[in-house]
Amino acid sequence: MFARIAAACLSTALLLVQAAPAAAAYPDRPVRIMLGFAAGGGADIMARWYAEKLGKLSGGTFLVENRVGASGNLSLEAAGHAKPDGLTLLFSATVGTAGNAALFRKLPIDVEKDIVPIVGFAETPFVMVVAPDAGINSVADLTAAIKAKGARATYGAATGSGVASSALYLNAIGAEATYVGYKATANAVQDVTGRQIDFAFADVVYATGQARQGRIKILAISSNERSPTLPDVPTLKEATGTKTGDIVAVWGVWAPTGTPPEILRQLERWTTDITNMPDTQKFLSDQGATPRALNTADYKANFETALGAWKDAVRIGKIEVQ
Repeated sequence: MFARIAAACLSTALLLVQAAPAAAAYPDRPVRIMLGFAAGGGADIMARWYAEKLGKLSGGTFLVENRVGASGNLSLEAAGHAKPDGLTLLFSATVGTAGNAALFRKLPIDVEKDIVPIVGFAETPFVMVVAPDAGINSVADLTAAIKAKGARATYGAATGSGVASSALYLNAIGAEATYVGYKATANAVQDVTGRQIDFAFADVVYATGQARQGRIKILAISSNERSPTLPDVPTLKEATGTKTGDIVAVWGVWAPTGTPPEILRQLERWTTDITNMPDTQKFLSDQGATPRALNTADYKANFETALGAWKDAVRIGKIEVQ
């Protein structure tokens, strides 16, 4: 009897000894970060900043994989179907998870069951942009131009959030415009600059850099509140005087459901530490993003709120679910 108890205790002790180094050694292999946006865009810039910092803090390697296409759904699929071992993560925002759940009838994964939010790190609204030489200096100017063009008016977007923001605006002003789809936001912005399309909605990180170089002009933001990094830019709600929904991206790190809790906690700690670093705070602010360190519970609550907000946006904007 004593021998059996001793053997059982020894086996348990050995398991604990074996498990501890495994958690402590994470990551012992390269970690792939799925990102549903093209290289060089605002999301990619942020993802690579965090990937590099995560590598330095952990002593491991974090690699960004740009899974571009299907409005970010390819990255959701890659992460949601991955082995839950901490070696595949997802960098996404609530617009890519909650937003896509509202905009698409069928997703490759269930965003409420197949992936889990770990930690939030930044908030970015989307901004309405026009060509700097189009003679348009306000949303009122653009509205007048859109109505004057009628059926010839055009807008571009590369993401569901861009389509939603545009639909909310057009519904608010009682006008229509032809949608032109793009694979990457950079392509849409390029056509705005070249005046191939009348306006577009772009992520604030990418758009801020382009505006500084004089390639586009920012007219409004998609969130219901002004951005601390762009205090002089009005919201769509202010500019149109109509309820337009609240399209804002709260960025964070996600993992496949079933990823070991100790790995999730470590990723939460590392990411929060990175967000609170002075150079990261400056980096995010310079990019037009608002630093927002959210722990797992708070980020999950934010995601759940976004699920409802996006359903409201689809209803208010009379957006056709794809």
